[in-house]
Amino acid sequence: MRRILLLLGSLFLILLFYQKEISTVLPTFNATNEPAIISKGHYGQTLMLEVTFSHEGFETWLKNLKAPYPILLLDKAWIERSPSMIEIIKDKRIPTALLGHNSTDYTNSKVLEEEITIYKKYFDKEPLWFMTKDYIFPDDLQQMIFNQRINMLMPTALWHQELSLEEGMIISVPLHAHSTIDFEQLTLFMQQNPIVSIEENLFGYQIKTKRFPQ
Repeated sequence: MRRILLLLGSLFLILLFYQKEISTVLPTFNATNEPAIISKGHYGQTLMLEVTFSHEGFETWLKNLKAPYPILLLDKAWIERSPSMIEIIKDKRIPTALLGHNSTDYTNSKVLEEEITIYKKYFDKEPLWFMTKDYIFPDDLQQMIFNQRINMLMPTALWHQELSLEEGMIISVPLHAHSTIDFEQLTLFMQQNPIVSIEENLFGYQIKTKRFPQ
């Protein structure tokens, strides 16, 4: 009897540990019950960086970045050619999302599936958020993304030094080959205007459990 009780107790502890691990490893959720593009929240401001090109000073900026972090929307090609910076991002646990192609490139689901595969290869999880490079989401693409249980993002505004802030704004900073960026000014902006995560902006608190529409 004692052995049976010890065995049952051990199994109970293993189940508790397993459930805890599942809730930690699967932080994805659907913010909406049908395809919808999120472009503004309700609480504070969220900052996101669209990363397709490594500007001079970007890696140093990443190394020195302190929480609360912006969300980094990463292009598939940039992910594949930037392993050292991916390690910095993972070590610091900076939130990331998937930055796609222009909307016209998604003639079928293969392009999106390949992007998700690359993201998962490097981050060991599927992306929670997705945005096209041109901020356009045709109906068929919306359905493709929703079927993958990924949320769609679009900025309220692009960042510039004279930007007038409003509650709930989602502010984007393009880091493309032909964009210009002053990382000192960006850091100053973040210090003067504390930012929150997408989840906090939308709901007032962080989402940590997996949620799907019924």
